[in-house]
Amino acid sequence: MSQYLDRVEPEEVRFLMDFSEFKEYVTEMLGDANDLVTIDIQYDKIEDRTGATIIRPMVKLNEISTLNEEQRHLILDSGFSIDREPFDNGDYAMEQIFGPQYTIANATEDADGSFFTIEMPYRFFISQKN
Repeated sequence: MSQYLDRVEPEEVRFLMDFSEFKEYVTEMLGDANDLVTIDIQYDKIEDRTGATIIRPMVKLNEISTLNEEQRHLILDSGFSIDREPFDNGDYAMEQIFGPQYTIANATEDADGSFFTIEMPYRFFISQKN
């Protein structure tokens, strides 16, 4: 490592997260409720009032069969919901992974698959890791 690199502090940290990796994390978060649903990962690009593009992850949960009340509560206890908007589930999952100070900078689909580029402030990253 360069002798100078120790003296430089980055401003932000960038992650690349494949959709299949995101799906694995959601599966883990669902716990025992995982067997009750199928998971579909998508995203949407939305323009805000200022014209900036916001990328929103979507986690759509589909019931495998008709759920009883106990099974619905098992899903709700995981923090997810079948009845909520997929955006809400996507935001919840991202916040569980990265904390509240993250930004999805890009969503890319290419020959290697689909992935998100996620950024977060370096100082927040360090505080979360410790």
